[in-house]
Amino acid sequence: MKPSLSIRSYTRTMCMHAHDYYQLVLPLNGHIDISLNTFSGCVGVGEGICIAPGAIHGFTADEQAKFIVADLPSVPGNIAGGTLFADGSLPADGSDPADGSDPAKGAPIFQISTPMQAFLAYVEVQLTHHITDDENDAMLSLFSALLAQQQRGVATDKRIIPVLSCIHQDVAYPHTITSLAKIACVGATQFKKRFIAATGMGLREYLINVRMEKARALLSNTDMPIIAVAVNVGYDDVSAFTRRFKHHVGMPPTHFKRR
Repeated sequence: MKPSLSIRSYTRTMCMHAHDYYQLVLPLNGHIDISLNTFSGCVGVGEGICIAPGAIHGFTADEQAKFIVADLPSVPGNIAGGTLFADGSLPADGSDPADGSDPAKGAPIFQISTPMQAFLAYVEVQLTHHITDDENDAMLSLFSALLAQQQRGVATDKRIIPVLSCIHQDVAYPHTITSLAKIACVGATQFKKRFIAATGMGLREYLINVRMEKARALLSNTDMPIIAVAVNVGYDDVSAFTRRFKHHVGMPPTHFKRR
């Protein structure tokens, strides 16, 4: 099969099927409820799930939720389910290591790193526009490289998943610790601790990263004017947006503007 990346939405009606290739589901916003023989639960922003070839799985999601779906003939050993050798490699036949090393049964869930999350923002913009075969191949190549760096079996704090979904659903909104702590159903102090533990950064830094990476994707892959890009990521003042973008990326927005 030819590997592919696509943007998909699902319905609240439970569906069930299997396919003869690996499928990775990575939420852009919202979450998906998935049932496998080795896992049953929700997968939200900040996480991904690897569904192995032949695995029968049921799934349902809100119609407004969006996902990047990767259909692949193979995946790195750190992502594939099954038994791993101590060095993280996957036996070709899926059997236990013959050398007696301690295997680790991996969950199908993997955590999305900050670079991968930024890349997904880029993919989302790319896939909503016509791209060439060369651009598609380059996108798949970078996706594969980033995939090899993800951590399997490390699930995001379930209280933070709806928070990340809220942020990514509307990056321009003036999200605050108070409003997001209510979504997480915890106090502000507990929220800050949980958020840093889940994302590796505070809320302000996370919001800046998400907004600037989305801005970079829009500037590089659309004809949207800089002022419209600024508004799209929550800046009414273009000068403030330009300063923030240059500080974050190292170059002004005009460097990325399509001509």
